[in-house]
Amino acid sequence: MGRRFWTDEEERILLDMRKAGANRHEIGARLGRSASSVDNKLKVMEAPRPIPPESQVVEFENAALQYEVVDLEERIDHYKKVASGEVEVEPVWQDDWDGGNEWDKAEQRAKKDIVKAKNHGRFNIRFNSGPIAISCISDQHIAPGTACDFKRMREDAELIRETPGFYAVFVGDGVDNHIKHRSAMIGSKSSPDDQWKLFDHYLTIFGEKILTIISGNHDYWTKQIGGVDFLAKIAAQHKICYAPAEAKLKIDVAGQNYDMLIRHQTGRFNSSLNQTHAVKRHYEFGDETFDIGVIGHHHTAALEMFLKHGLKRYAARPGSYQITSPYAHQYGYGHSVPTCPTFILFPEERRIIGFDDVRDALWAWDRK
Repeated sequence: MGRRFWTDEEERILLDMRKAGANRHEIGARLGRSASSVDNKLKVMEAPRPIPPESQVVEFENAALQYEVVDLEERIDHYKKVASGEVEVEPVWQDDWDGGNEWDKAEQRAKKDIVKAKNHGRFNIRFNSGPIAISCISDQHIAPGTACDFKRMREDAELIRETPGFYAVFVGDGVDNHIKHRSAMIGSKSSPDDQWKLFDHYLTIFGEKILTIISGNHDYWTKQIGGVDFLAKIAAQHKICYAPAEAKLKIDVAGQNYDMLIRHQTGRFNSSLNQTHAVKRHYEFGDETFDIGVIGHHHTAALEMFLKHGLKRYAARPGSYQITSPYAHQYGYGHSVPTCPTFILFPEERRIIGFDDVRDALWAWDRK
């Protein structure tokens, strides 16, 4: 009869009966095994398991450490050979960046950038005689197929062109140019290309009466999205001075000086209840004072004379030729009134007369 191996169940019964006090004969009878077989199995199961001597454990750990030591020694040996010239390792390309040199370049460039930031958008305008009148035109939002008053826009341009002594400055957002907003582009009935072409033609209506153009947020979206300042290129073609966002004009009328600030928008001080509030606060907290301050963007016309440092000054917000838009209608804004705040500047004495619209200024001009 061959050898019969003990099963797990038999080993469990063996241990349970042993704990209960059964002898080897009783256990053997239960499992169908001889008493000697039960004795031998108990000796194996109850014998203590051998613990490896501490010397063997230490020897294993030492072998692992020795392997790491050998690896480190090989690396050190390689580095020594490289350092001594026995082994040559030559990179194909090395970075020749020089921190000190690059810092000097950045410092020199920053000097030019600071000068540019302080002077970009500053223009000196001289008139040999006076008085003269300057109309501030903003937010035309040229876009065929929208509620844009093209007729009024053309007529105002023609009035300025045909009236001696009248000039214009543009305060931004000449075109709708909704390239930044996909939903507005989908709903638009004209493309930005069509709008820019019409704007280009619109400039020709003024003849040579436009003194300065600044960009609005709609104009500047082309620069932000595509990296091309399209308005700057159009202004250059028409030989008109251009600046993004803001211009500071020093106006000399036959020796009498006036300072005018034009901005398309400001990120602070705006008030829905007092539109000229932002202009007057800009006078107080801006870098420089001015005689006339004009800020566009809000499409709400306003004009106010105010006193600062003992002198009469003017704050103005032009209206918009875009009478309304889906955006304005959706968010509850009223219809815009297309006005062009106009200021008559006199020679020989500091005297400013402000009108909230170019047509009112022209009426007074004809009676001077």
